[in-house]
Amino acid sequence: MLTVKEAIEKRRSIRKFKPVPVPDELLMQVLEAARLAPSGTNRQPWRFQVIKDGPLKKKLIEEATFGSEALNSAPVIIVCGAEMLTFVKGHQLAPPGSQYYGAENEDPEELKKFAPDANMYTAIAITHMTLIATALGLGTCWVQRIKFGQMARLLGWPRHMTVLTTLALGYPDEDPPPRPRVPLDTILIKEG
Repeated sequence: MLTVKEAIEKRRSIRKFKPVPVPDELLMQVLEAARLAPSGTNRQPWRFQVIKDGPLKKKLIEEATFGSEALNSAPVIIVCGAEMLTFVKGHQLAPPGSQYYGAENEDPEELKKFAPDANMYTAIAITHMTLIATALGLGTCWVQRIKFGQMARLLGWPRHMTVLTTLALGYPDEDPPPRPRVPLDTILIKEG
């Protein structure tokens, strides 16, 4: 298996996948990497729904996306979202000791205040998935050109769960070169 550094350097957005199923053992390793991600006040808001080839995948692609090569060819789509009730003080889905920070109730307007946190924590978990997938010889592609509300409706997600993105997963059928990156001194803000 690749080291973390090697996985970071090798990871690419894969848009063409081989028509080979992903073994459940590898899929579980990818999901376990997400489960172990850090989150502020240990909220762990991420939620994932695994969609494999079949009628539901076809319906999602036809009705809730804008036509993605990656989603079409991937044997697995992981719909990534956030459970906003983890941000309600003392809620059963919130972590122990959550009475001191969070929304006072389940009101959607109150929960919206915590959406940036939920999105950030979920993005960390998705990054974990992309890196372990790369280390396992799999490819991934974040696909955000989706109809978020329509996807949630088709999947039957409740209002307090938000769809953030989809992750195409499978064995790569391409080996794209690295995309250009800005130099380190461009992103590093110097003191003073």
